Amino acid sequence: MPAGLVSGEDAHDVASYVAQVAAKGGKDSGLLATAVKAAGSGKPIVAKGGVLDIPTDPGGQLAYVSKEATAPPGDLTIQSTNKASIPHDIAIDGLGKGEVVQNGGVSKFEATLEAGKKYTYYCSVPGHREAGMEGTLTVK
Repeated sequence: MPAGLVSGEDAHDVASYVAQVAAKGGKDSGLLATAVKAAGSGKPIVAKGGVLDIPTDPGGQLAYVSKEATAPPGDLTIQSTNKASIPHDIAIDGLGKGEVVQNGGVSKFEATLEAGKKYTYYCSVPGHREAGMEGTLTVK
C-alpha cells in the first residue's frame, strides 16, 4: 500500500483488517476460486501421429495446459503452441529445445525417446521454469 494513503485511526483499521484476513487459512470458496483454472491442470497430453503438442496456457499464465504427457518410444516432434503474448519455448535436457515464440507461434524440435524413461519438459525463458512451467513426459 502506498505510504500516506490512509492515516491515524483509518491506518490502524486497515492494518487490523489485513491481519485478520491474512491469518485465516482454508480454501477459497468464493467466485474467484473457479474464475481461473489452476495452472497445468489440464488432462494429460498424448502424442498423435509422431507429434507431441504441449500448448502453453492461452491466458498468459506461466504454465503449459498440462503437467503430464505420454508418448511412444522412437522419433517424435515435440512442440508447444503458444497463443499468448508472453514468450515461451519448450525444452528437454539432453533432447532439444525449440525457439522462443509468442502470439500463435510454435516452438518445436525433433527427438528420439527411449522406452520406459521419464523426461522433464520445461520453458527455458528465464524465470518461467522456476515459476512452475514444467511437466513430466512418460514414454510408454
